Amino acid sequence: MEEFGMRSSPSMNDFEDLEGPTRRLSLSSNGSGYALEEDIRAMGDQMRRVLAFCEAQSQNPIRLQAKINELKEQLQLAIEEKNYWMKRCKEVMECAENRINNLRSTGLVQPSTPAEDAECDRKRKETLAKDMQIVKNHPRRKRTNSELIFIADNFGSPGEGIYQDDGSSSSGESDSGSDCVGLERSSFRLLQCSDEQCEVFTPMNRSIRTQHRSRNNVQFMWDQPPKTVLIIKKPNEPVVTDTLVRMTKWLQQEKHLVVMLEPSVHKELQLPRTTTWASDEDWEECQYCIDFVISLGGDGTVLWVSSMFKKSVPPVIAFAMGSLGFLTPFDVDDEVDHLTSVINGGFYMSLRSRLVGSIVRHNKEHEPIPGVHALNEIVVDRGPSAALVELDVFCDGLQITKIAADGIIIATPTGSTAYSLSAGGSMTHPSVPSMLFTPICPHTLSFRPLLFHDSATLKIVFPLTSRASSAYVSFDGKNRVQLNRGDSLVVRVSSYPLPAVCRVNENQDWFESMITNLNWNQRRAQKPWTLPPQ
Repeated sequence: MEEFGMRSSPSMNDFEDLEGPTRRLSLSSNGSGYALEEDIRAMGDQMRRVLAFCEAQSQNPIRLQAKINELKEQLQLAIEEKNYWMKRCKEVMECAENRINNLRSTGLVQPSTPAEDAECDRKRKETLAKDMQIVKNHPRRKRTNSELIFIADNFGSPGEGIYQDDGSSSSGESDSGSDCVGLERSSFRLLQCSDEQCEVFTPMNRSIRTQHRSRNNVQFMWDQPPKTVLIIKKPNEPVVTDTLVRMTKWLQQEKHLVVMLEPSVHKELQLPRTTTWASDEDWEECQYCIDFVISLGGDGTVLWVSSMFKKSVPPVIAFAMGSLGFLTPFDVDDEVDHLTSVINGGFYMSLRSRLVGSIVRHNKEHEPIPGVHALNEIVVDRGPSAALVELDVFCDGLQITKIAADGIIIATPTGSTAYSLSAGGSMTHPSVPSMLFTPICPHTLSFRPLLFHDSATLKIVFPLTSRASSAYVSFDGKNRVQLNRGDSLVVRVSSYPLPAVCRVNENQDWFESMITNLNWNQRRAQKPWTLPPQ
């Protein structure tokens, strides 16, 4: 480490200078709407986690120092923005206090005098001039969104007061003689909304840019060692049962973990020092104590694990002990190494999005079905009826089409390689934020599969005018529910994905499963081209 010009291992004391401003800001917030204490604390916690992980993994010291510097810069920018907004709030409060004192002294509601307005405006301009001087003295510092919003609100002409560090001349002169010299785009903001929240974004340099929304490199690190593990096994398989018994003993004796089993398995095996739950109410409380889940079986076992958790799902490590194994990348022969890696932390995860579907009844006498989660797909089909099912489809309240088909499949990227693939849908990478919309034997040749964005809300209505008397809804092939005329199904992407532990990483695991299990693009290789003999 010394040969790189740095200390052997950064300690937590290195961040005391950053924690100090954080604490001071926390004491001076006064409940303002611009408080950033939580963001600052989160950044500090992230630094500590990264340091702990890097020390455990013995990463390259140059990378470690670069990461530390990057996090320090992010924290410093957050502190500067906090100070900026606190200063602005203080100025506004001073002006407001002067006017309130005036009202209290006179007892009458009087408008602000020109002198008061001029004084407030003078203070605002002085603050802005100081901020602009700081930026000019530090040209590499990126301007925060807060500063840009303030400049856009307080300058009448486009571009006035905007400092750019792109190397252009500040005098506005140019050798080209173009009429566009000195002209800039008008300032603007973007209001970006999803189905859950809206965000105001002021672009840097008045350029519209986008960020990559998907995250396919998600790494999990424990802040505290795990204490409780839930083991779910495939039923009626003696080999799987033997593996569960062996794995339970190892986790208890070597890792001192609390092992939780399903009630039926717990009653059948009666393993010592294992726990379970007695009722659905107990399970609602127990599931929040589970640190990670071990799945022993095939893809169906993973689907069963998903159905057990109505909200947050802990990390799931799936061992291949079933038939296909598209979602089970781990070999049970190396169970000790794989489990040790999970317990130590630092593993990669694939955040498998889930769907949540609710059934709204037209007849109020029938009980509605609240949100049911599905990892693969939610299917509406015609059931035992020989007639086509007719459905009205709405996206975010807009009617987009009418369906006449055997049914419709609404699938996740995880389910794109299941029923949806058999019906002609596209195979979709699990990190793509989307919903697949695949018809089953539609009555029109032009009805092709679609992909909806993950913030869309789909509503499937079984119309009152349908010739068929009923349709059926299933969630991952289970929980089959009948739809009557006038009933509707509302589907959206759940906020709670299933975090699947990756053997290597999300990309490699997915493509290996595609090639190994589905023989994707596998064929006999052509003979290579060779030069003809002379």
